[in-house]
Amino acid sequence: MKIWVNEVPDECKNVEKGDIYVYKANKDITWFSGTLCLELRIAPRAASNYAMLGFRFAQDDSGFLKIVYMLNKKDKIVTSDIAAPRDTVSNDIVKKYYEILIKMFDELSMKNTFPSGTLEILGGRCGSIGSSNIAVITVAKILIALFELGEKFEKSDINEIILEGCKGNL
Repeated sequence: MKIWVNEVPDECKNVEKGDIYVYKANKDITWFSGTLCLELRIAPRAASNYAMLGFRFAQDDSGFLKIVYMLNKKDKIVTSDIAAPRDTVSNDIVKKYYEILIKMFDELSMKNTFPSGTLEILGGRCGSIGSSNIAVITVAKILIALFELGEKFEKSDINEIILEGCKGNL
């Protein structure tokens, strides 16, 4: 795994606004305000186990969580020392993975656990053979769990949360 805290890999710096979704938020919930990017290859119990996503969150008092899906420049092949050696990794999240993220956020919105603010999905990376819905959702849920730490976010919490997320306990 590789994690970036309050920074992003170069290919996530050149993104364009895509779709925007708005959910009712709970003003009493706070998240870590900042940027987190996580690149992860889950233990090889499955062939499709690689994904990288970047999230940026800014708290506000609007009473809504606005999720902005940012789009990478498409089809640029990048190198990754995290993905499987024979996988071809591109710097975009293909449409089917955005659709599964939208479905995940729709389901999470039912729990009324969103903070008030703006969450930007800064794109990411996926492999042509090494990525799957499960890998993308796992990375997204881990990032959310890290943001939920709020102001008590500590780098020492990262390993435990990632391990729990890979076990499917988040």
